[in-house]
Amino acid sequence: MRRSFVVAGAALRLLASAQPTLTGNLLPDMGSIYGYHDVPFQAPGRAGNGMKWDLSGLPAGSVVPYYWTSINTAPGAGAFPDDAAVLQVPGEPAAYYQLGDTALYWLGTYADTALVRFDPPMAIVDLPCSINSTWSDSGVAAVTGAGRIDIRVTAYHAQADAYGTLVLPYGTVDKVLRVRSELTATDKFPPHRLRLHEVRYAWYCDRTPMPLLIVVERTGWPPPQRYMRWLDGSWQDDPGRLFKPIVLHPFPDPCDDIITVDLPAARADRTVLQLLDEQGNARKQWPVEFNSPQTRRMTLEMSEVPSGNYTLNWIGTNGTIGNARLEKR
Repeated sequence: MRRSFVVAGAALRLLASAQPTLTGNLLPDMGSIYGYHDVPFQAPGRAGNGMKWDLSGLPAGSVVPYYWTSINTAPGAGAFPDDAAVLQVPGEPAAYYQLGDTALYWLGTYADTALVRFDPPMAIVDLPCSINSTWSDSGVAAVTGAGRIDIRVTAYHAQADAYGTLVLPYGTVDKVLRVRSELTATDKFPPHRLRLHEVRYAWYCDRTPMPLLIVVERTGWPPPQRYMRWLDGSWQDDPGRLFKPIVLHPFPDPCDDIITVDLPAARADRTVLQLLDEQGNARKQWPVEFNSPQTRRMTLEMSEVPSGNYTLNWIGTNGTIGNARLEKR
């Protein structure tokens, strides 16, 4: 029952109109991967019509991959329907969703420590939805783990409370609809302890099935209690591109005492170049820090490196940025 359900709005699309309307549509293709920049929390701002949210100055933060897959390759698959869509986010339980004719349903979550199933499935979006649309759902959640089953009473309320223009670091997106939702989970039996209270804001447009921006405040669940994430601009072209290492072109190849390579950094980052031998051992590494997007030419000393074949990896704070094979004579 953690934050993964937020992006369940992946099933939503917006009709092109002055006042956008959410309608039923397919979830992202299975195998799709989207990147969200996790940044310091900011208040979501007020509700209203014709709003302009200028967030062009948001930092890059760290990038979190959101991976959609089929139930055939997901953990805990046997507990959910065969046609469920699965969202996997590092460090979070796998979340299961199903799109019906009039609603998007959250089925539950699975982790090594606990299985959560909603009974009945929770309708987190009632379709269609436009400005001022309001909907609610309630039920119970069965939490199975550590040899026991706990029952939570759940209540969910949502409203499309604003629409307008959203300005993000990569540009302006028009006809954006914001949805505010509130989720609570309490013990079924006295003293009815509050286990979770979460308020979430999500901004949608008709050009991508994923929310452009997510703002969350949560109590009753481990950290983070407040967070903000914005969808990387790669959704406009190839969402998965953010996680595909580029091909580096070191020269000369084969090399003798030195080798040169260009590093096209897309953002400010602390990176490292790492030279791996054929057994995967790091033979040398060179730290490279970027204060802004730029391309930097690096000349690397190779005189002490034994002859052989190597892999040159360029690694940033979010993982491998690029790599290449090379030969040392």
